[in-house]
Amino acid sequence: MNKLIVRDDALEIMVMALKEETIATMGALSTKIKEFEGKLAVCQATLGKGVLGTTLNHEINVLKPNNFKGTRFIREVGNFLWEMEQYFCAMGIKDDDAKVNIVS
Repeated sequence: MNKLIVRDDALEIMVMALKEETIATMGALSTKIKEFEGKLAVCQATLGKGVLGTTLNHEINVLKPNNFKGTRFIREVGNFLWEMEQYFCAMGIKDDDAKVNIVS
């Protein structure tokens, strides 16, 4: 019976030590969370003012393809169609109806 009491006391001491360690860890994590919340507020305020909200202009000049010359050579027709596809790709035009409107 005496052994059980000693063992119980040892377990109680271990539980108390773990509890204190957990409380200390939670306090440190709480401090870190508040620090990150402050940094987040600064970032949100900066974005709200538009400092980082500007959009970059990725506009590039794309050369227009050569006019089709009415040739009967399959290679020239293929080259013309390839140039048109490259032009549409560079301009970001994916809709077939828009492609037809541009060409006609």
